[in-house]
Amino acid sequence: MIGIPIGLFAVNATEWAMHKYVLHDIGRNKQSYWHQHWIHHRDTRRNDFYDPMYETFPIGFHQQGTETFPLIASSIVMAPLFPIAPFFTMTMWYGAFNYWRIHRKSHLHPDWARENLSWHYDHHVGANQDTNWCVTRPWFDYVMGTRKPTGQSTIETNRLGMKLPKSVEALVNAVLGEPAKPAPQRKAKKRPGYEGAAKKRAATVAAAPRAAAAV
Repeated sequence: MIGIPIGLFAVNATEWAMHKYVLHDIGRNKQSYWHQHWIHHRDTRRNDFYDPMYETFPIGFHQQGTETFPLIASSIVMAPLFPIAPFFTMTMWYGAFNYWRIHRKSHLHPDWARENLSWHYDHHVGANQDTNWCVTRPWFDYVMGTRKPTGQSTIETNRLGMKLPKSVEALVNAVLGEPAKPAPQRKAKKRPGYEGAAKKRAATVAAAPRAAAAV
């Protein structure tokens, strides 16, 4: 049974690493198969998080296919472990299916994602799209310090990213720490002497008509 919690954490760590190092880092190369993921980012930016590709069949050479193929392949590779670690293997299989299910649902129902999957919503809508790597739960983002709320979604109330009873949530927050908060907005700094220079320019402009009339 210990394989279940180990599997859940392994799934979350895998989605964090796959998203960061494969889909983003390798995917930046336009000649790479993984570049389809950046097309996914482009389309969600244009459509307020909605991606019409998720209305199509999941297997194919498109954004959704770059997820589906690896999920199927990794599930097949995991199969020989089943006799040795059945609970761990089944949890990994569940994690692969759950990743596809949750990710697809989020991009077909942006309002649902904004309320229930804030870390992934922030990943797409934020100015820095190289943060908030997790999709199903924000666990490994908190472990790695990459959970960066944007203030554009309903932020999770605990680091597990789960709906919990208030008493349980208070205990979780006491043990794990409070969830991340959006960074305060910085006010633009005025350059030294900017106001004085602006006043001089205004005075010069105002004096120009009088000087012309005197001539």
